[in-house]
Amino acid sequence: MKKKIIAGMIVVVVLLAGLLLVARTLYPTNIADTAPDHAEEKLRTRRYKTDLKTFVAETEKIIPTLSTYGRSWRFAATDAGADLAFIKAEVPVVVFTDDLQIRAEKDASAGGIVVNVHSNSRVGKSDFGENRRHLLQILEALDARF
Repeated sequence: MKKKIIAGMIVVVVLLAGLLLVARTLYPTNIADTAPDHAEEKLRTRRYKTDLKTFVAETEKIIPTLSTYGRSWRFAATDAGADLAFIKAEVPVVVFTDDLQIRAEKDASAGGIVVNVHSNSRVGKSDFGENRRHLLQILEALDARF
C-alpha cells in the first residue's frame, strides 16, 4: 500500500514538473505590454479621440465591471496631470493578484490620447498567458467605449 502511495506521489511530482516546463516554454514571462509595433495587432498601442479627463473618468468606471474567473477587477489609483495619466487596477486571479497599469498620454498632434497597457503577475515566473488575456480584456472594453 505504501509503495502505491509513493509511486502516486512521484507521478504527481513528475507531472507538475512537466507542466511547469511547458508553461515556461510557452509563456516564458509573467508580464504583458502593448506596444506601437507589437507583433500581435490586438496588442498594439491605442489612439482614442477623447480628452484625458474623460478617458480617466470612464476607465475608472469600466475597471470594476470587468472580471476574471468570476472575481471583479478593483480600481486601485489614478495619478493624472494635464498631459499624462496612470490608472492602476488589481486583477484577482484564483488565489493571486495581478497588477494592471494603463498609461494615457495627450496627443496634441492628433487631437486625442495615446494609450498603452501593462499587466504583470506579483508572483511566479510564468503566468500561462493570463496577463495577455488581461490586456485583451481591458483593450476590448476601451475600444467599445472610445
